[in-house]
Amino acid sequence: MTVLLALLGGANSSYALDTPNTSRQQTVSWGWADGADKKHRDFSEDDYADAMEMAPIKVTTTLNGPSRRVVLEAWDPFQQGWVLESQSRTDGAGAALLRVNPYCDGYTKDASEWCDRDITYRIRVLKSGIQRQVISKPFLVTFVKSEDAQM
Repeated sequence: MTVLLALLGGANSSYALDTPNTSRQQTVSWGWADGADKKHRDFSEDDYADAMEMAPIKVTTTLNGPSRRVVLEAWDPFQQGWVLESQSRTDGAGAALLRVNPYCDGYTKDASEWCDRDITYRIRVLKSGIQRQVISKPFLVTFVKSEDAQM
């Protein structure tokens, strides 16, 4: 009986606990929820009464699997590194929504003031189980302050 179990266990070693089957990696993709271009996006304060009206980023994973933590990071030129902007988890369908922040938090006296600048972002889908971490290529978002506010 012991010999038979040893033979059966060795016949399919890709399912052993110490050797994960890496051929089942999720595919991760992202885009703007409204279908806009991924490489560069402009958001003008004149077009939105509230920042929550802006299209979020939609991150999608394939294959059923564990929920994944999804992080949006912004490049901070002062710290010379990536900082957390927002985060979410994938739902049962493998999708997560992330929002960019047009406000000048920490850069002006009024944290509710819309910024007038470019921000470089990237998306990280963190490791979960046998699923590897995935990092997107950086992309640019331009925030444009209202013409009325600039006067």
